[in-house]
Amino acid sequence: MDVEMLIDKYQLNDSEAQVLRLMAQKRGVLKQMGIRDVAKEGFISTATIINMAKKIGFSGYSELVFALENAYAHPAAPHSFTPEQEQQFITLMKKFKDKRMMVLGSGFSQNLANYFSEYLNLYGLRATANSHLEYLRENQEEEILLFIISNSGDTQRLTELATTACEHRLPLIAFVGNEQSKIGRLATLTISTETYAPQVTEAFAPKLFFGTALNQFELLMSSALKEIYR
Repeated sequence: MDVEMLIDKYQLNDSEAQVLRLMAQKRGVLKQMGIRDVAKEGFISTATIINMAKKIGFSGYSELVFALENAYAHPAAPHSFTPEQEQQFITLMKKFKDKRMMVLGSGFSQNLANYFSEYLNLYGLRATANSHLEYLRENQEEEILLFIISNSGDTQRLTELATTACEHRLPLIAFVGNEQSKIGRLATLTISTETYAPQVTEAFAPKLFFGTALNQFELLMSSALKEIYR
């Protein structure tokens, strides 16, 4: 975890910055120390520590301790998908092979959306990587298949579009980094890498979502195309 980045990003005051640096230095023994020991050694109150933890996005002291202890661990291997998810993907692709498909992303995920769209078009499937809101209107559930790509799964604009799709019963395939994200919970089918960790701020930490999501898409499409064109 890049402590200095957090201090700068959240504009911590001197006391907050001091105790965060202290906790980072003692991350291996924080559980044994406890919050009162940290407060005593840092010459501040326990309330200041708790407020600092919440200020940088944690629920409290315990979650911050956990993040500090695990900040330098190697990231977990990305999750794949189950045979049931693969079959559901194939079923959706076969159902909509002659219909419209819309692939949406934001930021770096827009690059994946563009790739997904070009890939689908290459194999004769009608896809666009642009948001056409008319596709999301009611009574289109048999005409449009929606893809949403989001590392966090909580990107505001994409969440709004996923909510509209859900309200209008439009089928949605979501590629996300967190299955329990808002978009992940709204989707008809969620393919998750389970690599999203909002508080992992270690400098130069690998961003596993994008490459993993691309591999998942390639594998799923390979299976789907074999069924569509066999």
